[in-house]
Amino acid sequence: MEKESLRTLQLCILDIALEFKRICDKHGLDYFLIGGTLLGAVRHHGFIPWDDDMDVGMSRKDYEKFLKVAPKELESQFFLQTYCTDKAFAHGFAKIRLNGTILLEDYAEHSKQHNGIFLDVFPYDNMPENNFMLKSQYLKFKVLKWAAMGKTDYDFKESKKKYFSFAMSKVLFFLSKKQCIDKMIKVCTKYRGRKTENIINWFGAYKYSEYMDAKCARDLILMDFEGYEFKVPAAYQNLLHNMYGDYMKLPPPEKRGNQHAMINVSLGGYVPKCKK
Repeated sequence: MEKESLRTLQLCILDIALEFKRICDKHGLDYFLIGGTLLGAVRHHGFIPWDDDMDVGMSRKDYEKFLKVAPKELESQFFLQTYCTDKAFAHGFAKIRLNGTILLEDYAEHSKQHNGIFLDVFPYDNMPENNFMLKSQYLKFKVLKWAAMGKTDYDFKESKKKYFSFAMSKVLFFLSKKQCIDKMIKVCTKYRGRKTENIINWFGAYKYSEYMDAKCARDLILMDFEGYEFKVPAAYQNLLHNMYGDYMKLPPPEKRGNQHAMINVSLGGYVPKCKK
């Protein structure tokens, strides 16, 4: 994607993030920037120059509250996408999509799901301290996750993902996509109500590494992101170190760009409100 086009995409995503922030602030819900978005805030005061998405995290409690209030609060140009609001969507987390636009990832090329430009919203759950229990819980989560994705119209290009989603969907032939995701969420929330030292985003691309001290989700500060203030963990180093190690070091050029294997991007006439 050309630099100018990428910047326009980033501004569209920022519009979605500001709508998300508006609703959270109105209803007293905490959230925090995570992953590459948090790294961008710390290292670049905005998007990583070659990044094509934006991720936010919430405690499971606030995440569930957000899912309840968002459908009534979102402006008409936005769509809250979950497996309950979009029958072709097979993920256990939420996206906020921009209606009338397209951000098509390769695996969803033939999918009937809403494929607009999006913001990812991830829930964080209590995490077991025992390493064996952690790996066991993750394995159950992974099987249900890929079974669910194998039961919809996704078409994975990577042979490993294609095979695993197909195989797991057949192993769990007696469960529907919705039942797989319901059970997956039950696995994710196994330690709900218990006091644990760490919390984790089960849906992250970094497997066991997307965890942080539970206090990080409660102790939040404001940080500049593209000229707007967003909440981040006060001890943001904890999460970034777990995910990236030396997070201030830039990756080599060959590992930059098109993080989501995008095959089609269209604004459909939408003009970003954020112009910077």
